[in-house]
Amino acid sequence: MSYKYRTVRVRGTELVGTIARKHGSAAEIYETSKDLSTSVVPVFFEATGEIRFFDRSVLEDVVAPASQPA
Repeated sequence: MSYKYRTVRVRGTELVGTIARKHGSAAEIYETSKDLSTSVVPVFFEATGEIRFFDRSVLEDVVAPASQPA
């Protein structure tokens, strides 16, 4: 069984990471007490080994470049 991980960029920055998930489950969503309609997700940054939390609205998917035909 394979697991897919979404690579995301934090809007307005060069920060690129992977949405952190428990093995075999969907990403956990955390509500903020400031605004219950806002949710944050953990993003793992491999370069630094840290996990930081971001509001979903500031994350955008990173699309891998298409491979060049041989």
